[in-house]
Amino acid sequence: MRQNNFIDILHFRHACKVFDTNKKISPEDFELILEAGRLSPSSFGLEPTRLMIIRDKNLREKMKPLCWNQEQITTASELVVFKSRVSDLKAPTNYVSTMVSRRMGGDKSTYEAYQQRIRGFLVANDLLGENIINWTARQAYLMASSMMNCAAFLGIDSCPIEGFERTPIEKLFGIDTFKERVVLIVPFGYRLKEQPSKKYRISMDELVEYK
Repeated sequence: MRQNNFIDILHFRHACKVFDTNKKISPEDFELILEAGRLSPSSFGLEPTRLMIIRDKNLREKMKPLCWNQEQITTASELVVFKSRVSDLKAPTNYVSTMVSRRMGGDKSTYEAYQQRIRGFLVANDLLGENIINWTARQAYLMASSMMNCAAFLGIDSCPIEGFERTPIEKLFGIDTFKERVVLIVPFGYRLKEQPSKKYRISMDELVEYK
């Protein structure tokens, strides 16, 4: 049977609950994880996700009660807060114009038409109001997945955290919520204890339907 190393990586990855505080991720490995995020896909290539790396111990202690007192917040080697841009994505905007023009060179009429295509997508999917965060957040999840898989490849653990109080977290960091929102938190580090090898997933027959 052909061995698939990528599947082995996915078996290694799990939602690590407590990290070993005595083990630190090397700068070189963490840069690779960040690069995996930077190279991730995003809808229309707009790259709305921005990252905050939280290394200040006092900030982490303040974050912990706002994250349901989860141990990962203070035990992880690296703590990444994923933010999604909001107002800049409501095309047409200067931000969207800049991001689109990278691909289309100096042909202003072409990238202005593409901006309108993006605008049409937002209108058709009711994403111009508060719902836009539902779209931009999905781009952050794509990035987080790439980063967590890269970490697993390097033998580094992670845990995606949705359990946090968004408004207090945003106030803690002085975030202008008109411009951006916090959508996900992912700690990275090394597991304190070995995890059970068995993964609980639905069967392939239940997952996949062919038409």
